[in-house]
Amino acid sequence: MGRKPSTGKEKSISRRNMRADIVGQWVGASRPLNLEKNISEAGAHIETILESIGVQGGLDEERVKEAWSVLAGDLIAKQTEPVSLRKGCLTLKVLQPAMRYHLEQLKPGLLRKLQSELGAKNVTSLRLTIG
Repeated sequence: MGRKPSTGKEKSISRRNMRADIVGQWVGASRPLNLEKNISEAGAHIETILESIGVQGGLDEERVKEAWSVLAGDLIAKQTEPVSLRKGCLTLKVLQPAMRYHLEQLKPGLLRKLQSELGAKNVTSLRLTIG
């Protein structure tokens, strides 16, 4: 009655517009995104990532292992291994329960030595696990 018959060309244009609108809503933008705009170098975020996992000052694994083997001595170093350093907590894997008990007794002195060697902010506690 008040409606005009549609032509194939109008149908094609309205489908394109509809598709563009749907894709724009799905992507979150009606125009193509500028990919160069949001690119940043990985180095700009490394300090933030290291701080979030608890490694301030950039201690590396080899330095921690070296410091532990020197501070602990040969006997203890052969029975233990530094596994991780997260949020200031150094986790040591100990081979035998008797050695773990022994290290629990020596823990405050070992922690002080580690803090003087690696920094008080970097190592705040020791955790001993049997493994």
